[in-house]
Amino acid sequence: MCKAQGGFKRSFKVPNAFNNSTKTVFETIVGNYIVAGIVYDTLNGYYTNRLTLIGLNSQGQQQWTKKYGNVKFQYLDNIFISKWFYKQGNYLYHAGCVLDSNNYQLGVLIKFDFNGDTIWQKRYYDLSGIDVILQQVVGSVDGGFLISGLSQNSNDNSTTALIIKTDANGNELWRKKIHKSIPDTQDAKVILQDSTTKKIVTIGYQYIGNSQSWYNAPNLLILDSLGNKLHQLNYSNTECNLTDIIQTKDKKFIVIGNEYNGTLAGSVKAHKSYAFKFDINNPTTPIWSLRFDKTASGNSFYSIKDLANEDLIISGYLDSTQENNLFLNVSNRLTRINKNGVVVWNKYYNYKAINSNTVVQNVQSMLSLNKTADGGFISAIEITYNNPNKFFVVKYDSTGCDSSAYYCQTVGINELKIKSDELKIYPQPTNEFLEISFLSDDFLNNKYITVNISNALGQIVKQTILITKQTTQLNIKELLGGVYFLQVFNKEKLIATQKIIKE
Repeated sequence: MCKAQGGFKRSFKVPNAFNNSTKTVFETIVGNYIVAGIVYDTLNGYYTNRLTLIGLNSQGQQQWTKKYGNVKFQYLDNIFISKWFYKQGNYLYHAGCVLDSNNYQLGVLIKFDFNGDTIWQKRYYDLSGIDVILQQVVGSVDGGFLISGLSQNSNDNSTTALIIKTDANGNELWRKKIHKSIPDTQDAKVILQDSTTKKIVTIGYQYIGNSQSWYNAPNLLILDSLGNKLHQLNYSNTECNLTDIIQTKDKKFIVIGNEYNGTLAGSVKAHKSYAFKFDINNPTTPIWSLRFDKTASGNSFYSIKDLANEDLIISGYLDSTQENNLFLNVSNRLTRINKNGVVVWNKYYNYKAINSNTVVQNVQSMLSLNKTADGGFISAIEITYNNPNKFFVVKYDSTGCDSSAYYCQTVGINELKIKSDELKIYPQPTNEFLEISFLSDDFLNNKYITVNISNALGQIVKQTILITKQTTQLNIKELLGGVYFLQVFNKEKLIATQKIIKE
């Protein structure tokens, strides 16, 4: 059994806050962290959204909390983005949206030090009264900043992609509203600049169709260094949501998100995680375009980071309960792929177990994933459907192992034969279905269990949540023939493991 080096899971709420939304977490100095998010708070007798930064020590324990905003200057929660903050040197930068006392939405760019104190804040209005919604900031090749977002006109319901270029102190140098053919609706969520060509790349959504009928399609914009449009591309022929982009060591770009993949039982929309790689100098056709994991009601990638050997680590989520008429129970996921998009390993994490007494929706989104100095990762996980929602961060080692035995087992597995004599799995071998019979009340007293199936390399190839009955059927038809290890979990405790054989 492995144990994470310095791994931890921490959830906490800010006093007097009715809701807490975790957006990002970074390592500051080695072994210390800063968390950023939004709280729905009370201030001087009024309810208001406030931007919040929290300092954590090496064990994830709170050291300080600082909140910004008031009822006349509310920092708004944008649920459609995952890149809330940008770290450069010893500072954090936030590009976001504020509702002012005149009910205008304006863009802001804020520079924070690692103590959570504001160094400066810049405001960006549209003089014609159109809402300015900023979504991400990154450094530009000349030492300034590039900000992506959208201009939203409530009078005609139009939405235009927006790019703002600033100097190193956030002073605006130029602004571009980027239009497209009818329907002229699109945004710019995430932005990067190529260091060689100085071209700007941004991703988001666009409407494809006409003025009467359209669908929500991915939007890949390639601009020159002054924000003039060179290419507008859509590599998918269906609804798609793009969430993050990275430039790899070979100077190509990889984009991630999710793609609509038909419907499931009960007309539930189905999705698969989606990624593509392209060359900025020859972008018409992607180098590769791939879909990942099973078709499910919820399946998406959120954040991507590169590793030293050119592999990439991607955070995301998977939910397959909704199409089975069960409460949402979303598993977070770390996926490691090589530079050609081939999966090295998948790991799934369900941090809120469903027990027999309380059945609630469980939706957790691993929005932010950042590297740490020890070769591991730190993740911000946004929780919904709780009351109140809490801030939640998890520290992983390089293998995806956190601090708990639950997610750090190897499958060399003699030591894990817990209560296996109280669990009967048949037929063995099988080519389609397994029957799982529970021979102990220790199983039957729990309304739900989680079942993981791992291959001989320890890679989880199937995860499902089952309603506990005397005998439960599990479909493994999609697995390749071979030897696997089936593990049964109650909440976060491993309660049984058995070897299975698929013909």
